[in-house]
Amino acid sequence: MELLLSALNRLPEFGRLLKQLDKNQVVGVSGAAQINRSHLIASVIFDSKRPALVICQDEMAARRTQSELAAFLGTEAPILPSRDLTFYSASAISRQWEHKRLRLLYDLALGKLPLLICTWEALALRTLPKAALFSSALTLRLGTQLEPERLVSILVQAGYSRGTLVEGVGQFALRGGIVDIFSPAYEQPVRVEFFGDEVDAMGFFDTVSQRRTENCGEFVILPVAESLPGLHSGGMEGLRGDLSALQSRLRRRRVPNEALLRTLEEDAQALESGISFASADRYMSLIYPEFACAADYVPKDSLIFFCDHGNLRR
Repeated sequence: MELLLSALNRLPEFGRLLKQLDKNQVVGVSGAAQINRSHLIASVIFDSKRPALVICQDEMAARRTQSELAAFLGTEAPILPSRDLTFYSASAISRQWEHKRLRLLYDLALGKLPLLICTWEALALRTLPKAALFSSALTLRLGTQLEPERLVSILVQAGYSRGTLVEGVGQFALRGGIVDIFSPAYEQPVRVEFFGDEVDAMGFFDTVSQRRTENCGEFVILPVAESLPGLHSGGMEGLRGDLSALQSRLRRRRVPNEALLRTLEEDAQALESGISFASADRYMSLIYPEFACAADYVPKDSLIFFCDHGNLRR
């Protein structure tokens, strides 16, 4: 494939394009078909060795671009998914796409992703600020000094649910000095064994057999949701205060919205009891007053490719 990627180097226009990019200038290319566009993007990435973000108009275009770039570069780049915001009350919701977003955003900010593909919707969707994600993430290493009870408190704050067995992402279990955790950062859960207050051993295990599959020396615990009441600057109590202030304002109206008042009251009571809830997305602007999206996670030296600029603009 290197022969195909280097073939464009014979074109003077391609050489001028690379020089402009080296100067961090915006370059527009028109008239290229879909496959030629992917060839051009792959060649620029191959020659520049800089991390890259490719923005497509929709999911179908993103998957097609992913397949074409994989053919040129030899590796398949991940696609940052979008997700549905949850504004309604629910006892349980699927967070599959949210977990993938958290893992990819974390890796993107650390510079671990040489290439990421996304739609404009996935890029612009409101999410937790980068500082909030890193402050709520925890890296465990062998020899880390941490009380198991303190680890449990951190997991609850990060949105994990406790059970007797770990079977899915966002769950944890405590048995004596052993804590099982399924973080969104990995495809398998990890078993953390404590000797007193020190991490003595860690290893991934299979959720079906519950048997260890591989030892590890480091494990990253990511939050399980993009909207977590505990990440409010004042914690859950701070968010509860904001909800109480909203209730007071609503009651002063000539015709208060009783349904909204009941919802605010129920959520405030849940927060007072230290309980998180699935519909925290509706309070995202209270939890994180500053707007943030996936674009804030892109490393500064990245190349940004806007595919099909006309459709993206629309």
